[in-house]
Amino acid sequence: RLFHVCITVADIEAALQFYCGVLELKSIGALRNEKAPGAVLGFPGQEIEIHANHLVGKNNENATVIDLIEFVSPKTVVAAGPTAPLNHAGINRMAFDVDSTDAIYEKLKLRGDIVFLCEPQVVIAPTGGKFKILTFKDPFGNVLEVIEYMKQ
Repeated sequence: RLFHVCITVADIEAALQFYCGVLELKSIGALRNEKAPGAVLGFPGQEIEIHANHLVGKNNENATVIDLIEFVSPKTVVAAGPTAPLNHAGINRMAFDVDSTDAIYEKLKLRGDIVFLCEPQVVIAPTGGKFKILTFKDPFGNVLEVIEYMKQ
C-alpha cells in the first residue's frame, strides 16, 4: 500500500482550511515548529524546521495518509510560473474518492480562487463503470481530481 503522499504548501493553516473544509479530509496528527534532519527532505547536512498535518479521508481503513508540509526553515518556495502540463513525467495529480462531485464543485466555486481544468463530467470506464470527475488546482497550484462512482 502507498503509505503517504506529501504536499508542500506555503501556508499550513490555509491548506488545512482547503483540504479539511472543502475536501472533507480530517487531521490525525500535527507537528508545529518540528526540527528534522534535512537529508530526509532533500537538504543534506542541514537541520530543517517544518509545520505538518497528517490527513485521511472519511473511509480511512488502510488509507494512504496525505501529509501537508510547510517548510519554516528553509521557507517553502512558491514557483512564479504555472505547473508543468499533465503530460510531463512525474506525479502530476491526486484523485480523491468522494460521495458527491457536484457538492465539492459548488464549494470550490464559492471560494472564488480555484482554477478548474474541467467541470464535473461523466466518464465511462473501460470496465463499464460510470464516474463523475472534476479536475482543478488547489490554492497552491497542485492538480487534484475528485471522483464519484455512479451506481448503474
